[in-house]
Amino acid sequence: MVRISASERSATRQRLIDAGKVEFAARGLAGARFDEIALAAGHAKGTIYNYFDSKEALFFTIVKDWCTQLVAGFVTANGASAREQLLEIARLDVEIARKDLDLARVVINQLPGLVGDHRVGVETAIGPGIDLLTAVIVAGQERGEVLAGQSARTLARLFLNVLSAIEQEALASDSELGLDDVLPLVDGCFLRGLVQ
Repeated sequence: MVRISASERSATRQRLIDAGKVEFAARGLAGARFDEIALAAGHAKGTIYNYFDSKEALFFTIVKDWCTQLVAGFVTANGASAREQLLEIARLDVEIARKDLDLARVVINQLPGLVGDHRVGVETAIGPGIDLLTAVIVAGQERGEVLAGQSARTLARLFLNVLSAIEQEALASDSELGLDDVLPLVDGCFLRGLVQ
């Protein structure tokens, strides 16, 4: 039996993730096929099962990777207001989208439509991002910068939904918006009403 080194295993996993991003971006979770993903990654279909139990597991790994990049990239500037911090999170989100449009199309276009059985997967994958947004909003509420009438977690989810909707429009092929328009719209359409 041939042993696969840790670096080979990691490289294979990354190729499967990269191929999965392209397939999910093109066909969505429901239409994506494991055999097409494996083939695009240069492997037999059976190989993918050594890394992911299901296409849902691969999909949510991709979403979680996005969220991990976002959380890891966020550094709280000393003395920054809640509005400034939320705009920085939105800026990081747009930056990730610019670097990997297939990833952006998976997360921004596919994720919002998932409900029912996929709800737990969605919550788990985006949980760290929601936690980060919630912490920023709680601190803003405590400093009197953010409206205190709603729960911080609800406001975090609303912020993420507004950000995603604007990014989704900016990524649409027939949109008049571009990714450069996202931050001003997030600020004008949501944050200015949220902060005091």
